[in-house]
Order: sequence, then C-alpha cells, then structure tokens
Amino acid sequence: MNHYEITKHYKYKTFKEKYFQGIVGLDSVIKDIFAIYALTEINKIKIKQNIPIQKQALNMIFYGNPGTGKTTIARKVAEMFKDINYLSKGHLVEIDRSDLIGEYIGQTSIKTKRILEDAKGGVLFIDEAYSLYNEDYNDFGNEAIDIILKFVEDHHEDFIVILAGYKEKIDVMLHNSKGLNSRFPLKIFFEDYNINELKQIFRYTIKTNGYECSKALEEKFAQYLNQLVHQNSTSLKYNGRFIRNLIEKIIRNHDMKVFLNAYDMRKLMLLDADDFT
Repeated sequence: MNHYEITKHYKYKTFKEKYFQGIVGLDSVIKDIFAIYALTEINKIKIKQNIPIQKQALNMIFYGNPGTGKTTIARKVAEMFKDINYLSKGHLVEIDRSDLIGEYIGQTSIKTKRILEDAKGGVLFIDEAYSLYNEDYNDFGNEAIDIILKFVEDHHEDFIVILAGYKEKIDVMLHNSKGLNSRFPLKIFFEDYNINELKQIFRYTIKTNGYECSKALEEKFAQYLNQLVHQNSTSLKYNGRFIRNLIEKIIRNHDMKVFLNAYDMRKLMLLDADDFT
C-alpha cells in the first residue's frame, strides 16, 4: 500500500485520532509509528492462534532539528505502548548527557544504571544522544553507551530507548558503534514544518492555551512568517519551539495590556494584532 492509501484508511485515521490528536504535520512520522502499532496488533492475533512470533526490538532513532516535535511524539509513543499493553508502565523518562555522565571514575555507571532502572517498563528518551559518543574511548559517554546496550539486550521486552538529535551527528556515532546501530533498527526522520503547518501550530497552540485568535492577529502573524522566509531567518530553524515562545510573548503582552488599561473583560481571552509587537 502506498502512503495515500494508508493515511486515508479508516484504521489509520482511528489510530491517529486516538494517539496523536492535535499533532500538526508529521504524517510520515505517524505512519512509521502506525506500522509498529499494526505489527503489535497482528502479533496478538498470531498468539491467539498459537503461531510463534519473534518479538522485534523497537528501539528508535528520531532524526531532526530542535522544535520539530520529537519529544512530543516520544511522549505519545510511550502512552500508546502502555495502552496496547506492550510496556508495563508506559512512562517517558527524558534525559541528556548530563543525567548519565559522572565527574569521576565509577560515577557514570551508578548514574546510568539508576536512570535505566527508573525507565524500565517505559520509554527512555535521550536528547542530543550524539553527545555521548567520543572517539576517545576513555570518555565516560562511551561507558554509558555500553551500559545502555547491555540493559537494552537484557530488558528489550519491557523497555524502549529513543535516541534523538541531528542526523549527521548521530550517524557518526552509529557508524563507529556497530552494536548501537544494530540495536536501533527504527530510524524516523522529522522534517522541518512548512509555513502552512507553522500557521496551524500557531492557531492550535493559542487554542490549547485557552485563548482565541483574532483574524487581524492571524494576518499579522502570516505577514511576519513571510518576512522571515524572505530574510532566510535562522528563527525558522527552531520550528515549533519558535512558535511556542512567540505565543508566550504575545500572551504576556496581552495580559499586561488588560492589567494596565482595565481592558474590556469580554475580550479577556482574545489575542489581537496589537498584542503582537
């Protein structure tokens, strides 16, 4: 089946509505995760019919720039695995290098094993995972990788690890660690959001914050985006994170305006163009 046939199927639509409601864009990402979901559901049918199954390692790599939704999707993936009884807890533990690496010999092992035990039964999400790798094997990051690989091997039936970060940097790490590469077979790429998707995220995020967005504000935001595109602004590289920070600033401007000027309380939750400075 091609991409169109899959994403238009009622089972895919039901899946997306249940586990990824409110997610803008990322269709290829959600389709890849749907394939994992379908695999687990078919395995349940095989088990009922006494057909032997080989449980796959579902450790993943999320390639993508900051602000492209990697952490958000990881949280929803953990919830999904809990719901379908693939993971016993289904919680997400988010960490980076500093949570694993110690300052002296022996500390890295203690910190890493503690994190792994806390994450067992759920999903361990390691952001900027490439920072663990160093060509100097004496670096404590390499020690943490070895411990993680051993834990993944021993507990793969109730534990999933997601590595996240820039593709080029993670690929270097994988190329130099064959054991790491073979244990992370699922590689999912997060594209940058396009302009229309950023507009959708803008409207949706305002709504989830409990506010309404005026037509004038939408138009002003659209003009601002076009200006950034024309300038080839680096702000757009931060995608969803950039939008979230922008909305938080708009809300602060709006609330200050209301507070200082006894603004019409009927418009207390309406963000307007003059809030976007």
